[in-house]
Amino acid sequence: MIQNGSGLRIVDDARAGMLTAKEATNFNRSSVFVGLMYLAAVGACAIAFLGWLSRSVDNVPALGGGRPSVTPRWSIGWWFIPFVNLVKPYQIVRDVHDRMGIGPSSGGGWLLLAWWVSSILGNAIGTFAWRLPEPKNLDALAFLYSIKGTADALTFLGAVLAIFVVLRIQWRAEARA
Repeated sequence: MIQNGSGLRIVDDARAGMLTAKEATNFNRSSVFVGLMYLAAVGACAIAFLGWLSRSVDNVPALGGGRPSVTPRWSIGWWFIPFVNLVKPYQIVRDVHDRMGIGPSSGGGWLLLAWWVSSILGNAIGTFAWRLPEPKNLDALAFLYSIKGTADALTFLGAVLAIFVVLRIQWRAEARA
């Protein structure tokens, strides 16, 4: 998000005729660095989240939650099957969440839905941004940074909500234990 905001500032500087070659080069270098750090962070978080989800699915029967809808391995596998991965992972997390609840009402469905929708929208908008043609002018470049900033904001919101989803399911599992 911050990098895209800096990109918009670079565009404004270029429009005003104040952009230096050094400033543009530094922005390009920082963009590459931020991109690599983002990929590393996403990879580490994905591994941690999928490990947690698999373990949570595995723990459902031991905590008296009944039989989960998938095996621990499939709780990971469904994330990698195109198109189905737009729905099935949400259903798996929702199933674990509901099975860890105590009493007839699960509650908290809005949190899971908000997490999933913001994550899917952020990724979809980000994919759209990467498929846009190379910007040919400053207006197109500003549009690209705006779209990427929106995608990053939604993805960030999804990441924060994912933390709350994990915490909520963990609290429920601990209450069952």
